[in-house]
Amino acid sequence: MNLHLQNVKQQVTVIGSLSLCKGSRQVKVENKAVNLTSVEFNLLSLLMKHSPELLPRSTIIGQLFHGDENKQHVLNIHISNLRKKLRNCSNSIGIQAMRGQGYYLIAGR
Repeated sequence: MNLHLQNVKQQVTVIGSLSLCKGSRQVKVENKAVNLTSVEFNLLSLLMKHSPELLPRSTIIGQLFHGDENKQHVLNIHISNLRKKLRNCSNSIGIQAMRGQGYYLIAGR
């Protein structure tokens, strides 16, 4: 029974060459591990959950920072750091911005 619960917790989301395991909090791009902070992991998880749709900035702020609109600049920094880490593993994975609206994940094969 514990094994079954463990497997449920190991929910894996895969988009293109990007995989995210919620249970172990591991991210891989083209089978290369990506070391993310907790906020970066949660941000990527949100983007993957809504992919390929645009994720509004207000939704991200609401989910990651409990609606604190003063965190706009902090979000920009986390997006930038996450982009760099993903780009270091593959040029086919990226985060695209729609100015003033939000972000969406680009994950080629």
